Amino acid sequence: MNSIDDIIAMYKSEGKIEDAYQKIYFDNKVLTLNTYTLRVRKGNTTKDETRRWNVTINNELKKDRNLSKETREFVSLFELLSKLKIKSGYIQKAESPDFILSKNGEKTGIEITKIYVGNDWIAERVAEEVKAFKARKKEVQAYDEYRKFQSRIVTFQIRGGIVIMPAKESTITLKEYIIEIKNKIFEKIRKLIDDYKRYEKNIIFVEVVSPRYFNTEEEIQKLNQELQYYISHLDGFDDEREYELILKTSTRWNCFHLTNGSYEDL
Repeated sequence: MNSIDDIIAMYKSEGKIEDAYQKIYFDNKVLTLNTYTLRVRKGNTTKDETRRWNVTINNELKKDRNLSKETREFVSLFELLSKLKIKSGYIQKAESPDFILSKNGEKTGIEITKIYVGNDWIAERVAEEVKAFKARKKEVQAYDEYRKFQSRIVTFQIRGGIVIMPAKESTITLKEYIIEIKNKIFEKIRKLIDDYKRYEKNIIFVEVVSPRYFNTEEEIQKLNQELQYYISHLDGFDDEREYELILKTSTRWNCFHLTNGSYEDL
């Protein structure tokens, strides 16, 4: 490699999962690059060096909004594939749904989405930047003041580092938050049935970007009941195909089998 541009030129929007990781040589360093996510894994580098490589690549990616968005979606996809223990198959970037996975003669459509409510998006953005630049608490507070975020997030210093959480909005109740999240999930399911191309298997991967919601068995069980009720009133739901909602929260992963109404922890 001669430049960061050479690394970004290695981006692939489709191919075999097992071919994702490639060794690259740059400035006497050996790096392992995921050519779909454009994230570097440790080679003969320290953790700090690996982090700096990823920060540099990410800053360059920001110049191309579409490519930046695609690689972030691939990051979520590979997190999902890892959780499902899928190590082989052919993946392809698409639209409606976001990805197509071909494996053992069967195609799976995968739609990926993050759900934000209230100040959650701010907390996530600041947390990512703090992690990337290893900022100290006083630097985070200065950044918050600069961005006028200080009333919208809460920052804690703990032994392991800095924890950043969204500040609760006094005008919105917890119940209203949960209703908003559920409505966004239901809307994704409706779009899958009405607007998306459907395959033998169809997955909606939803990450709820907040530490507060759907972290108890009672909440998950209630959501599953509401999902069954919602689907029973949808026109065009084809139960000959397989549909799954995979929900990631701050403390758990759950798979809701929309076709038969069951759910499980992952």
